[in-house]
Amino acid sequence: MLTEPVIRQGMVYLVGAGPGDPGLLTVRALELLRTAEVVAYDKLVSQAILSLVRPETELLPVGRRHGAGAISYRLHPEVLARAKAGRTVVRLKAGDPFIFGRGGEEAEELAEAGIPCTIVPGVSAALGAAAYAGIPLTHRLHASDVTFMSGHDVGGNRDSLTDWSRAASGTGTLVLFMAARTLSASLQRLIQAGRSAETPAAYIASATMPNQHVLVGTLSSLADRTQHVDLTIPALVIVGEVVALRERIAWFERSPLVGRRLLVARARPGLSAMAAEFRALGAEVLEVPEVEAVSLNRESSVETALARLHTFRGIIFGCEAGVDAVMAHVPVLDVSVIAVGEAAAQALSRHGIASAVTLRGACLEAVQEQSAVFQKGPFLLVTAEAGRPNLHHELTKVGAEIESVAAYRYRHRLPTGPVPPIDLVVLPSSSAARAVLSGEFGQTLLKMPMAAIGLQTAATARQCGAQNVALAQEDTVAALVSCVVSMVGRA
Repeated sequence: MLTEPVIRQGMVYLVGAGPGDPGLLTVRALELLRTAEVVAYDKLVSQAILSLVRPETELLPVGRRHGAGAISYRLHPEVLARAKAGRTVVRLKAGDPFIFGRGGEEAEELAEAGIPCTIVPGVSAALGAAAYAGIPLTHRLHASDVTFMSGHDVGGNRDSLTDWSRAASGTGTLVLFMAARTLSASLQRLIQAGRSAETPAAYIASATMPNQHVLVGTLSSLADRTQHVDLTIPALVIVGEVVALRERIAWFERSPLVGRRLLVARARPGLSAMAAEFRALGAEVLEVPEVEAVSLNRESSVETALARLHTFRGIIFGCEAGVDAVMAHVPVLDVSVIAVGEAAAQALSRHGIASAVTLRGACLEAVQEQSAVFQKGPFLLVTAEAGRPNLHHELTKVGAEIESVAAYRYRHRLPTGPVPPIDLVVLPSSSAARAVLSGEFGQTLLKMPMAAIGLQTAATARQCGAQNVALAQEDTVAALVSCVVSMVGRA
């Protein structure tokens, strides 16, 4: 008997991307970006956030900027088509989907089409801009309420006039979204509606990003102060007595690396704690190259090695890719498990395995801290196809008997287009140095100043042709971060 084919049910997630800084993504948003089949994104979503999407995921630009012309749809037809075809789509929207993000209209259309939809809120641009500008939206002594308004609504219709008059009649904080192109008219409207012309006001462009720019004035002066501002850059305006507090609170501009652009070399996939730390210090970070772990499967001797696992005292994982590759071959590990770094330990935890020992890193000092563990028999070290010669060397240096097995290979993707000007190249390992400095792309970096984590990394960089390499005082991430701040940080 013939049966009808089962049509897979599509799904759409309306996800808030936050105001721009990838560190402000919610945990749920990041999870969805890593699992979605399609990411349909607004033009305001930063490249730093889009870089977190898996290489195999389809990136679909569907957003539009103010002034791009009228549209005849609520939800972009390409999003709807992919959802109807059974695909999982993340509709990634700047800020929060339900605050001037048209998310309500898109959710309505999905409901009408019978397509399951989940709303994932994001940090609103208003909250992000205010926080990074050092302006509290409410304050016990200055403002007990805050109103969000669209700067587009400066027309003459009666409802709009009523809204503006109501907002201007109080003393609370006002946040004007999308106000750049109508700034002068918006500020004049507030004065006409009753707000004092001397009320403090701030214009915030590229909020939460390294190139964030804040101009402060009053309702009567702010428009003049923004005459030379690029109106194509996303911006919003905050009005109220709380703006005066920025002078004391402003913290972002005081971050030591604000306005600096760093290229952090990568050798392995996954989130970089070092890159996150640089971003927290205000830097714009480019992580190069993009790295993907690919299982070797039949090309590897990993199955043979795992069949002899009982002959080893333990198994050592240097990164999460090794964990995933091995667990694809065996259901359980019946030997002692050692993780090198938190990323490997977390990957083991996802598979329900607790590491007996977690080394804080792969340097000699970290290995020496647990040297007693490695005196008790042979260990199997799981590596990429290129191996981990430095880690293997440090382990044998403390007396460990090590056999390495390759379970996966790394696929590196270097940028094909021009790279924006870089203040400093950061080299966290010798393998990362080789990955970014070898080949045609690396030739463009060799004259740039660089900071390296250790002697071997610095030597590798110089072997590749680097001419200006500074060495961190210690072979640790903290020392490398300190080195970078001393080299390009603001006094």
